[in-house]
Amino acid sequence: MEAFRKFVEKVMSRTDDQQLDCALMASVQRQLTEVADAVARVRPLAGLPEPEKRECAKTSVIKRYPARSIVYDEDCDSGEANAYFVLEGRCICLQRLHVRRTTAIGSGGFALVTKRHDGEDKEQSVGRNVRTVYVKMSDLRPGSVFGLGERRSGRLVMATADVKCLLVPLTFLAKNNESNFWGRTVCSLNASNPNIEQSFRKFLVENKWEEYKKSLVDDLFGNAMSHDTTSIKKNKNK
Repeated sequence: MEAFRKFVEKVMSRTDDQQLDCALMASVQRQLTEVADAVARVRPLAGLPEPEKRECAKTSVIKRYPARSIVYDEDCDSGEANAYFVLEGRCICLQRLHVRRTTAIGSGGFALVTKRHDGEDKEQSVGRNVRTVYVKMSDLRPGSVFGLGERRSGRLVMATADVKCLLVPLTFLAKNNESNFWGRTVCSLNASNPNIEQSFRKFLVENKWEEYKKSLVDDLFGNAMSHDTTSIKKNKNK
């Protein structure tokens, strides 16, 4: 009886392993199918020959990001060399700037703090006055791509809605770069996105506008309160 029980347990254990293997294979197949479908939806990749499309599907992955999460942060890059194709949802591309208050005339009240090649601030003596600000550069919708090698120092991409991206290795794109399509795409992205200095000028304009709105509101409420106080005094005198 004991021998029979052990035999049954052995058979059941083998069955569980087989079921697990089947479940894993089915999961992998679903992932491959999802990636293959995504490759077929991205216009430049969809035009590749079938062998290249299959290779792309095998080497690429799909990742999902919840709203208000960081999709990509250049300063925290793990070294993964992938291009990001936005399939669903929306993102915004932000430029991270380090600025400090200044009293210099015509500076807009701030100076841009840049980094030396060794990573240290050029102006170490004012490090305590430096703060980090973020300037919106662009909106990224389905069909957008980033991470191809364009200028991205200090830039991050944040999901404004639930986002699904196809991550394709840059090594694959480099091998399949007919007519230097991806190189021309990088040039187009660099031309359409502001550089750090342009982002800083945008920050100065936006900061001036915010200060003007605040002063306008303060003046309006200040005048209204002053008028109310005067009216109260007049009524008391009566």
